[in-house]
Amino acid sequence: MKHSLLRTVLVADAVVLFALGLLFIVVPGQVGVAFQFRDLPPIVNYIISMWGCGLASLALGYAVAARDPLRHIAWVQAGIARGALECVVGVSYVSRGVVTFQQGWFGIAVAAFIMLAYIVFYPRESHA
Repeated sequence: MKHSLLRTVLVADAVVLFALGLLFIVVPGQVGVAFQFRDLPPIVNYIISMWGCGLASLALGYAVAARDPLRHIAWVQAGIARGALECVVGVSYVSRGVVTFQQGWFGIAVAAFIMLAYIVFYPRESHA
């Protein structure tokens, strides 16, 4: 049951990351607006598009890992590390006033949720 839920988390993470990656690649300007960043210089679209390539690539790794999470446990560990790092960086930027809470809360919340889901469903040896 737990491995099935872990597979579900991996697939959900892959779907979200792939969709975001495609959006970041195809419509980077609208992504900035959606996150309430206005009047960004055009070069930022390049950075957002490159970020999209990274997200789409991660998604493919999580999709492969979903087929056999125990065999690909490093992807689960990477998901935990990614979630933790995104939370720390997001909170850091909000606390320094670089972005507003309104701009940063959603990314922080999603990162925390996915990190906790991976931790809860992380396969552990049973001591029977």
